[in-house]
Amino acid sequence: MSFIEIRDLIKIYHPKESNLRVPALRGVELNIEQGEFISIIGPSGSGKTTLLLLLAGMTEPSAGYLRVGDFRLDQYTETDRSIYRRFSVGTLWQIPNRNLIWEISALENVEIPLRLLGIPREQRRKEAKEMLAEVGMDHRMNHKPKQLSGGEVQRVGLACALAHKPLLLLADEPTGELDSKTAGELLRYFKHLNDTRGITAIMVTHDFDVAKATDRLIQIVDGRISGYSPTADLKTISDIHQVYLDRYGGLQLPRHILEKLEVQQKIAISEEDGRIILSQNGDSVSNKKMKKD
Repeated sequence: MSFIEIRDLIKIYHPKESNLRVPALRGVELNIEQGEFISIIGPSGSGKTTLLLLLAGMTEPSAGYLRVGDFRLDQYTETDRSIYRRFSVGTLWQIPNRNLIWEISALENVEIPLRLLGIPREQRRKEAKEMLAEVGMDHRMNHKPKQLSGGEVQRVGLACALAHKPLLLLADEPTGELDSKTAGELLRYFKHLNDTRGITAIMVTHDFDVAKATDRLIQIVDGRISGYSPTADLKTISDIHQVYLDRYGGLQLPRHILEKLEVQQKIAISEEDGRIILSQNGDSVSNKKMKKD
């Protein structure tokens, strides 16, 4: 059984100031295994951050099935989700002010999630120091965030996110404010902690080069999963040729494939040598061949 299972997940926002209903997710289907390090990539407004917020228990689904481990988030109340967040989820955001309190030291910041769990002072200080050492920040533990570089701030944020030993680490554009060298350093710590702790890690990004640092890339477009692939198989985003088939027989084609088709036009479907072939205007296009799962 997958660690995370998502079926027909829908999220619709209804702003109070208008009668409009804005669909952010339109029936997402996704499985994630225990210990995977994956990236979710997509353009602005594609729904990737909404998906992260749902996995973090920070908002509730409008419809669908959402399970993380033994937690059925689609059935949870706000109180249930609050307990889930406190014990089981670590988060790292792009904006440093969302990760740290700037008036206290790095060590004190990392102690906060442990204090919320009721861990005694001596033990939590010991564990916080060990966590800072794991991200290479033990020599800066008494400095406040404003005294640190951008990369150092994000590494302390990563230590905070993992201090309480969560089951799931969620990161939203964690390298967005960093240069490429500093981003690479942060991603190496991500990978190290994923490998050594076996934690399941999901990172949202719009940067393909950042996504390549993970094990598997999931592409989301217009609120639906449009393709996925192990990153080892990818040189560019256009190398994605695996898609999800939902329970209703629907699939979302990757954007680079969709751009070659005339939308709202007939598509012919045929089978040939264990393959499903989609063709338009009677012509089979090489990029439209997909192996059956």
